[in-house]
Amino acid sequence: MHDALLKLHRWSALVSGAFLLLVALSGALLVFEGAIDRGLNPGLWHVTSATDIALSLDTLAARAATAAGGKVVGSVTVPTTLDRAYVFGAAGGLAIFVNPYTGAVQGTRTAEERERGLARRLHVFHETLLAGAAGGGLVGVVTILALFLVLGGIILWWPRRIIRLNGNASWKRTIFDLHHVLGIFAAIVLVAITASATAIKYRAVGAVIVKLDHTPPAERPKESLVVPGATPISADSVARIARATLPGAAIMNMSIPRGGTDIVTVGMRFQEDRTPGGRSRAYIDQYSGRVMLAQSTRTAELGTRLDNLKRSIHTGDVLGKPTEVIWLLATLIMAEQAVTGFVMWWNGRRKGQPRIS
Repeated sequence: MHDALLKLHRWSALVSGAFLLLVALSGALLVFEGAIDRGLNPGLWHVTSATDIALSLDTLAARAATAAGGKVVGSVTVPTTLDRAYVFGAAGGLAIFVNPYTGAVQGTRTAEERERGLARRLHVFHETLLAGAAGGGLVGVVTILALFLVLGGIILWWPRRIIRLNGNASWKRTIFDLHHVLGIFAAIVLVAITASATAIKYRAVGAVIVKLDHTPPAERPKESLVVPGATPISADSVARIARATLPGAAIMNMSIPRGGTDIVTVGMRFQEDRTPGGRSRAYIDQYSGRVMLAQSTRTAELGTRLDNLKRSIHTGDVLGKPTEVIWLLATLIMAEQAVTGFVMWWNGRRKGQPRIS
């Protein structure tokens, strides 16, 4: 059994190793995804003001609409810190960055410009290796193999239980020990990263998780009730209604009433939530202001709670900065496992069979 698992472990690693190295290294860089974009574009993101009191959303939306050049402004993303711009979304993927305290438009960015940015390219590379749907499928397979490699590695480690390096050993033995020691120290986090990645990549896995709920999810409202002569409520009214509906939750993003039959959607986050965008929602009729559906992470059932956690578990946001640092180190160790594993195989190949197993 041990020998069969070892061979399967070895050949799975050889098949996926190069791709796993690329996915792991790009994942490590994505810990800094937001910081990279803000660092490369400080003029868009960074704001200063003598006051921390933001102007009304309607005022800011009007400034954004002027900068949009006739394109309809339909959404706003609210930052988590006071030193960043509000980002308004307009038709065609145009983003307008507005200083919330002065109302000054700091710049715009088209969808094409965003896609060309380094942070976005890293994100797409991590998900698809810049190879479209085929690359995304390959990354999915590599993710499953990575989970198998970690779980199999734990089983293969157990008989020897190597937990330290031998300073007097040969370099080949040091590589062998390094592979085992770092691998087992990072194993729990790597299981969390690869298992959550599998749940994110394959919707069927997420669907199974949600089925742990006792009741099926509520159906999202489809449209507002249009009353002849009625006008949409203001964005500030939407914000007030949302905050009253989910007290204690901060608004992270919201659509802006603009007529038609659209429902206004407000994404919110409670202080204890770890996902950057939040997972609580308020769906509001844009004419009457009636709350058509409210979804709170505080009252969510087990399946939904676990499904909400999968992305923050994958990225390391689950407990904030401490876990982000731990996840970064674990991801680098995953890359190290690919390299040291190949070196171990190569050393054995030159002799006709592995010297150490």
